[in-house]
Amino acid sequence: MSAIPAHWIPHRREDGEVIGWIDLESQAPDLIPVDRLGRSLTAVSDWVAAEEALEEHGLRFLMNRFQYDGHTVRIRHLYDDRIIVTTAVTDAIGDVGDEFVLPFPAGSELTEILS
Repeated sequence: MSAIPAHWIPHRREDGEVIGWIDLESQAPDLIPVDRLGRSLTAVSDWVAAEEALEEHGLRFLMNRFQYDGHTVRIRHLYDDRIIVTTAVTDAIGDVGDEFVLPFPAGSELTEILS
């Protein structure tokens, strides 16, 4: 499983939750805001703009549906080294679904379904 690169600096909400990272090296001198799934956002030229991009992007998108390997899935658990998705529509006890463990960062095989 992948790990978070050392040149990604975590950005946290006021409650301490990591909402993404700021990549200091990949496109230096520009900075790359990176969302909680490890996907790059648009490059920016300064730290404040990177923080603002992450704040605006937030974590709401994690509640969306995604497409993975021909299945509609949602994020069940998110860790710094893996992402667990499920075909279960709800968290109800009887709605088990299939789970898939994906490496972090999310690759192109996990795509967000835009409404």
